[in-house]
Amino acid sequence: MPVAPIPPLPPTLPSLSASGGATPSSGNGGTGFGQVLAQALSGLNALQVGADSAAGRLAAGNSSDLASAVIAAEKANLGLQLAVEVRNRAVSAYQQIMQMQV
Repeated sequence: MPVAPIPPLPPTLPSLSASGGATPSSGNGGTGFGQVLAQALSGLNALQVGADSAAGRLAAGNSSDLASAVIAAEKANLGLQLAVEVRNRAVSAYQQIMQMQV
């Protein structure tokens, strides 16, 4: 079974200007946080659907490849754990910001 390489992540951080502030990415090359989040959730959904279909094929007897079904389920599980942890960190950061004194 060939193993596909992991594609590199696109740079998503804004570039710093000479004045020290971040410049918003504009034009065709920039992707916003919402777009990156939507892409990540779409990829997670694809993993979940793939794992579900692999388990369904295995349960129906259409596939005898138990290893690929287990691997698909573990990929989906790890992706979900990552998404939950990212959400937890974002909520924690938001709560810390809200507790700051102005």
